[in-house]
Amino acid sequence: MKRCAALLIGVMLLLLSWQDPLYRLGRNIEVYGRVLQELAQNYVDVPDLDRLTARAIESMLNDLDPYTNFYSAIDVTQAQLEQSGQYAGVGLVLQPLEGRVICRRILPGSPAEKAGIQPGDLLIEVEKKPVSDLSLEQIQKLLRGMPKTTVQVKILHPANGQFQELQLVRADLENEAVPYSALLPGQIGYIALTQFTRGCSEAVRQHLIQLKTQAPLKGLILDLRGNPGGLLNEALQILNFFLPKGELLLETRGRMAEANQKYYAQLHPLEPTLPLVVLIDEHSASASEIVAGTLQDLDRAVIIGRRSFGKGLVQIVRPLVENTQMKITVSRYYTPSGRSIQLSPQSLQGNSTFRTRSGRPLRSGSGISPDLEVQTYLLSRERERIEPYFFFFLAQHRDKIPRDSATLTVELPSLTQVQALLDSLRKYPAAYRDEAEETLEELRAKLSDTPTLRQRLKELEEAIVNEHFERLRQRGEALQVLIGSLRAYHGLGLRGEYSFIVARDPAVRQARELLTDLPRYERLLRP
Repeated sequence: MKRCAALLIGVMLLLLSWQDPLYRLGRNIEVYGRVLQELAQNYVDVPDLDRLTARAIESMLNDLDPYTNFYSAIDVTQAQLEQSGQYAGVGLVLQPLEGRVICRRILPGSPAEKAGIQPGDLLIEVEKKPVSDLSLEQIQKLLRGMPKTTVQVKILHPANGQFQELQLVRADLENEAVPYSALLPGQIGYIALTQFTRGCSEAVRQHLIQLKTQAPLKGLILDLRGNPGGLLNEALQILNFFLPKGELLLETRGRMAEANQKYYAQLHPLEPTLPLVVLIDEHSASASEIVAGTLQDLDRAVIIGRRSFGKGLVQIVRPLVENTQMKITVSRYYTPSGRSIQLSPQSLQGNSTFRTRSGRPLRSGSGISPDLEVQTYLLSRERERIEPYFFFFLAQHRDKIPRDSATLTVELPSLTQVQALLDSLRKYPAAYRDEAEETLEELRAKLSDTPTLRQRLKELEEAIVNEHFERLRQRGEALQVLIGSLRAYHGLGLRGEYSFIVARDPAVRQARELLTDLPRYERLLRP
């Protein structure tokens, strides 16, 4: 009898432990429902339950990863329009600048370009609403809409100080995934891929074929710097250009059975042996990291640049209620060696046992570390802060930029011109303010009753500013290339900017030199 009782208790405990997750789920749903009910019935004011729920969900998801998100019915409708091809815009790529909004890029053939809007122009109003009262996201939503509908904008042309009011007709737009390719000295091909959109693999294939018609290629540079990723199937097709049929390209692993997948090359490769270099940086993410990491794992390419972003999570979209949706992370990406792409702070401090096919050591959980790191004299955060100012300054003198349209070349600015532009930044503290100065500003606000300390803080802030400018002045060559590339875009458009960068960029130069030195290239792919 005692044995039966003990067995019964054991079975009950087993059932309770099995039901525990479901019990806790139900209990938490009930608790949240009761809280909402109490607020709805008894709170001193009538609460906005939709807003409270949205904020509660947002706070809950913030404890997970950055890619698990909740979408309201309005967000879902906008996404459906974009995915259906009914999304349209005017072709403006915007950038905030000192409380204003600058037109950083104008898409070729877009309504904005046809209306005469130029890079560097300032957007003043959208639909009679001053942009100073709107966030960048709100401005972009106002500019987007259905094809053939209109949107009214007010533009300031800094070159002549003239305002212009325009009625733009929205049109279907598509960013060019491969904006530039070229045959470089030494019969080295170069292809820039800015995003993994639908059809980008075919665009890469066509550009590669076109380069091969110009000369027998001795190597290829695939530039994925700044590429945030996109469609997985496009990344897999690009990998298949260089890897044999049947090769394992990628694996996903998660809790659900359907989240565990292995992806293999399906076709015979286009270029199975062509020496290959892939360029990456801290803004290369997701599909870019899959391409770079897989080619690195299989010793098929040398990776040059800076450590990538570290986005190795897979999301799916789940419908909820009343046209709301949730994008939820269900698995992680793993390259052929078994390493995770996803950035993990702990992994940056530890050693990894993963190795490439030839036995080279690899690090897991830290994005993709390059085989050859390119040291830059201008940190990315510094560039992101100062570039909009340089771009705007140049827009005011666009007509004076010397250029040769036939050869897509622009003169390299002199160091004197660089220093003049640097000096102009002193009027704009946001261009060079860092975390230390922001902390000093907070302290100054708190020390309003202590003049002596406020004076010391002011002196310290001036010393930090002078240190910033001295450091920037020592990076004259890097600033020459940055400013030269911006001048090239103003004078010759996107192709001119790429032409300028490719001719002078240290990562491209290092890649080209490596591909023309095959013994060194092959040594880098061995342990």
